[in-house]
Amino acid sequence: MDNYDNPVNNIISYEKLLAFLEEGREIEFIYKDKEYFISHSAKEGRALWCGKTRLSEYFAIKDVSKLEDIKIKGESIADLLKNKREEIKIQTIL
Repeated sequence: MDNYDNPVNNIISYEKLLAFLEEGREIEFIYKDKEYFISHSAKEGRALWCGKTRLSEYFAIKDVSKLEDIKIKGESIADLLKNKREEIKIQTIL
């Protein structure tokens, strides 16, 4: 179940993730014992990072179809949040 008031350390839906991204927020999460970060830069757009390694091209959140293309261990972020969201632990929402 979504916890919209305090999503940190809780499960969130794909729709809530999109809402946070549309608000301009950055999201840090753990999946399979690795920490990932969806960054936001006014100049470059958004990107997925693991540590200091950028895992995706920069993209605009208005293009939510990009979340279907960005993959972690062969699965898109969209699919992970739709089908395996209990495996994703939200660490920080900035």
